[in-house]
Amino acid sequence: MIIPLTGMGGVAPKITPELLPENLAQTALNVRLHNGGVQSLKAATTVATPTKSGSAVSIYRFGRNQPESQYWFKWNTPVNVARGPIAGDTEETTYFTGDGLPKKTRFSLATSSGTDYPVASYNLKVPAPTAAPTLSSVGGAGPVVTESRAYVYTNVSAWGEESAPSPATIGDATASTVIQLSGFSAVPTGSYSITQRYIYRSVSASSGTNYYHVGTISAATTTFTDNVDIASIGEPLPSLDWDTPPDDLAGLVCLPSGAMCGFSGKEVCFSVIGAPYAWPQKWRLTCDFNIVAVAAMGQGVIVLTDGFPYFVNTGDPESAQMIRLDEEQACVAARSVVAFGGGVVYASPDGLVSVTQSGAKILTESIYDNEAWRALTPANIFAVKHDNRYYGFLASGGFILDTAGNFTFHDITATSAYVDPVLDRLYIAAGNYIQKWDSASAKTHTWKSKRFNLGKPTMFSCAQIKANSFAGLTFKMYADGVLKYTKVVTSAEPFRLPSGFRSRLYEFEISGTDHWTSAYVASSMEELKNV
Repeated sequence: MIIPLTGMGGVAPKITPELLPENLAQTALNVRLHNGGVQSLKAATTVATPTKSGSAVSIYRFGRNQPESQYWFKWNTPVNVARGPIAGDTEETTYFTGDGLPKKTRFSLATSSGTDYPVASYNLKVPAPTAAPTLSSVGGAGPVVTESRAYVYTNVSAWGEESAPSPATIGDATASTVIQLSGFSAVPTGSYSITQRYIYRSVSASSGTNYYHVGTISAATTTFTDNVDIASIGEPLPSLDWDTPPDDLAGLVCLPSGAMCGFSGKEVCFSVIGAPYAWPQKWRLTCDFNIVAVAAMGQGVIVLTDGFPYFVNTGDPESAQMIRLDEEQACVAARSVVAFGGGVVYASPDGLVSVTQSGAKILTESIYDNEAWRALTPANIFAVKHDNRYYGFLASGGFILDTAGNFTFHDITATSAYVDPVLDRLYIAAGNYIQKWDSASAKTHTWKSKRFNLGKPTMFSCAQIKANSFAGLTFKMYADGVLKYTKVVTSAEPFRLPSGFRSRLYEFEISGTDHWTSAYVASSMEELKNV
C-alpha cells in the first residue's frame, strides 16, 4: 500500500479530518501553494517607521514616484483613501474619509513642515455663500433697454473648486446705470482655502434663463461693478445644484467614470464626475438598511449593509439605479471588503461572501461551518487583495484564500494592510513599522495531511519526500492519534519508518523552510521505485 501526498491544498475545518479530500490538510500554516507543492511564506521586511503616534489602523503610501520608504500616511481610525480622478493633476491630489470631516490633500500640503503624514489637509467641501448679494445702481453705460437681472456668486478655493451659488438678488440695469454688488458673505472659517469669488448674472434666451460668469474677485474684495456687455459674458454657472458632501461621509471609493462614491447612514452618495468636492443631494439613493461599506465593481457599485447587499448601476451617477439583491448576507466588517475574483468579497456572519450584480454566494461554505467561522471573530477581519489572493488578517495572524479555493493560515500579525498599485506590493503595519510582505527569509511552514482511515490495522515501512532542497524539512507520522515518528529529512532518498506496530488511522506532517513537491508513504521500498 502507498499513500501519495501530492497536489497539496488548504484546510477545511468544517470537514472531519478522516473525510477530507485526499489533497486537503488539517494544518496549512505559512505555506504558499500556488507554485506547485508547498513553499514557505517569507517574513516581512521593514521599509519605513512613521513618526505619527498610535496604532496604525489605516496606512497609505503617498508619492507614487517616490521610494517605498518615503511618505506613509497613517491613521488611528479606519480611513478610506482615493486618488483624485482629475485630468492633468501633477500634485497627486488625494481624498479621504474616516478622519473627522471628509478631507483632501496634495503633495505640497501633505508633506510640508513635518513628518506626521499627512501633515496638513483641507476639508473636502467648498461651502456656498449664505447671503445674497446687495445690489445698487451706479453711473455707467448700461444696456440699451432696461433689463431686470438676477445675480449670484460662488466661493472658489485655491485649487479652483467652486461652491454652489449664493441666494439670488434681482436688480435693474438701464442705459445710464450699471449694477454694483456688495454685501458678500464672510469668507468661511476653517480649512477651506477660499481665495476667490465668481460673479454670475442671469441671461434669458429662448431656451430659458441661466446664470453666466461676468467677473472674478478676490475673497477679500467687497464690491464688484458689472459693466460686462452681453457679447462678452463667460461660461454658464456649473454648480447650481452642487451640494457639499455630508459631514459623516464614509467609505470613499473612486469609480471608473471619474465620480466618487461614499455613504452616509442609509444613503449612497455620488460626486459630480471630475469634481470630488460636489455631491448633489438629488443623486443620493436610500437603502432600507444601514450601509457598512461600498465597493466599485465594473461600471457599478456594490453596497453592503447590515442586512441585504445592493447593486447600483452607475455609469453616470445622475441616472444611477439601485436594486436589492435577494441574499440576506450582512456585512459585519467594513475593512474586510475587497474586490476579488470577479465580485466583491466581505465577511458575513456565515463566512466570506462574494457578491456580484447577479447575486451572492458564500465562498467558504465548503470550508467553514457557522460555528467554526464565528470563532474567528469575523467582525475584526480586515483584508486586501494582492496577486489574485484575498489576504485576511485576524487579531493574531491571518489567512489567505486563492481563486482555486485554497484556504491557508499565517502567523504574521498586523494592524493594517495596504496594496500599492504602482509598485504592486503588499505592505502591512506591525507595531511602529511599515513592512513589505513576503520579502525576507523563509518562515517555517507546516502542512499536515488528512487522517487516512485504512479500515484495518496496517504497517508502513518507508517514506520519501521530493523537494527542491533539504536545508530543513521535518517529517512526522501519527498513528491512531499518537506521534510515532519524527525525522529530519536531508535528501530525496527513501527512509525507513519504525516497525513493531500496526494502526488503522494515519496522519503525516511535513514542516520546514524548503520547497517540497510531493511525499509518499509505502509498505515497501519496491512501491517507491515508481514514484
